[in-house]
Amino acid sequence: MTDLFAMPEAVEARVEARPSTGETAAHRRLKRLAASFLVRHGCPAVAVEVPCPISRYRVDVAGYVDRQRVIMPGDAAPDDSSGVIRRRRWSRQDHPGQQWATSEPRTIMLECKQSRADFLRDGRDTERLLRIRERLRRICDHIERHRIPREEPDLRADETALFDELAEWDYARSRLPSYRRMLRLLRRVDRKLHGETKFCMIATYRLANLLYVVAPEGLVRRRELAPGWGLIECRADAMADDDPALYDHVDPPLRVVVPAPEHASPVRHRQRLLRNIAVAATRASLG
Repeated sequence: MTDLFAMPEAVEARVEARPSTGETAAHRRLKRLAASFLVRHGCPAVAVEVPCPISRYRVDVAGYVDRQRVIMPGDAAPDDSSGVIRRRRWSRQDHPGQQWATSEPRTIMLECKQSRADFLRDGRDTERLLRIRERLRRICDHIERHRIPREEPDLRADETALFDELAEWDYARSRLPSYRRMLRLLRRVDRKLHGETKFCMIATYRLANLLYVVAPEGLVRRRELAPGWGLIECRADAMADDDPALYDHVDPPLRVVVPAPEHASPVRHRQRLLRNIAVAATRASLG
């Protein structure tokens, strides 16, 4: 079995990772709001500054969820069905007296960005780089749909799917030279846009099921998001006020504006991330 820790991309991430310094009060507040948001949406395990499963990168907030809210057919959708955690309708006849039902475990990573400079490198090349990234992503999509299933059928991760288009594939293990080259170019563009390859690497290796950028309203445009990431926006008044009431307010300060696509994160990544969440939470509780 391939040792993910020995992959060049993971080594590259170790070199590029930098310890966080000079964190602002606004960034700390955004992380706290984001962590509270995940708890509100059903995550029983949440922590900040969590190491990624296969690299020395850290994400601002990570959560683990293994339950779904029970909804009767015809009920109004609850406020936690906004796209952060995919929901299906359960029947209370099947789960009498329960508000929650056990479901397939999922992991979530949130990256908090408080300013444009924190999210994108300043420069006149941003629009050009975004266009290049879109073209590269289209090429990768074509290879994933047409070449990998034909030339690397062993990468199929789900043998139970009735239809090929519903099967899950472990694209990160592909050895096709053309595909590896496209991924290298995508990481290069990511580094030029964001100053690091963090967004690209996390999505490529499916280190969590759901990936979101958390930012103040209007800060990030949809097309600026890295492939595989969604967007959660924070109200301006929540950024300006650290009133504890914000974290349980009937009008939540955070909302999903771009739902993230769901990644088929391997079980080993979920288990490792859950362990890292526990370690980060323990360290935080001990000061």
